[in-house]
Amino acid sequence: MSGGLILLFDVDDTLLDFAKSERRSIILTLRRFGLPETEEIVAAYSEINLACWKLLEDNKITRKQLDRLRFDILFERFGITGADSVAAGACYRKELSSSAYVIRGCRAMLARLAATDRLFIVTNGAEATQLKRLKKAGLDGFFEKIFYSETVGYAKPYRQFFDFVEAEIDGWDRSRAVLIGDSLTSDIAGAAGAGITSVWFNRFGADRGSARPDFEARGYAELEEILSKLRRKTG
Repeated sequence: MSGGLILLFDVDDTLLDFAKSERRSIILTLRRFGLPETEEIVAAYSEINLACWKLLEDNKITRKQLDRLRFDILFERFGITGADSVAAGACYRKELSSSAYVIRGCRAMLARLAATDRLFIVTNGAEATQLKRLKKAGLDGFFEKIFYSETVGYAKPYRQFFDFVEAEIDGWDRSRAVLIGDSLTSDIAGAAGAGITSVWFNRFGADRGSARPDFEARGYAELEEILSKLRRKTG
């Protein structure tokens, strides 16, 4: 698309509200196994899940290990015995696949951007899970291609992931590429390593710490303003 940008979107907490999906999925999983559905356990799972995903990003565990490890840790922390962590992991993944909460304003934003730019997805989420969620949310049709780290063989922030993406996008032009994501460690760090302009989608006003995204957007209106300026600059 002449004059347009090449937009690489993350999925969770950029397009879809992951916290809502995670909460629903862990509660249903606990219920399925007859385990307590306390707020303490739900909150602990979220913390453990985040830590395990960081291990995956750092290439310290495999995706298969991820599914089991988070429940191994959860069950051990709360003294839960007799529960099958492998089965719990599979149940959680199944529930997550059927859960998709679109962040307010997302569809309208994507529709506007699709008129001027080329849209792609770059995600560390499991292919089967993410594709089902994007289809359920009705967002998959906005994107030319969806790049899953599971298929690529490397996760964000590794440079190999972005090398693959660049090679697979016809007419790739790094000067027109922009990555939009919520994660400082996978999205923003990955974009920096690949020499791609980054927009940190920080709708909760988190502290960036030592990270240095090129731009920061607290919502879609601010994001579109940033992209409009970049479009004029590259045009």
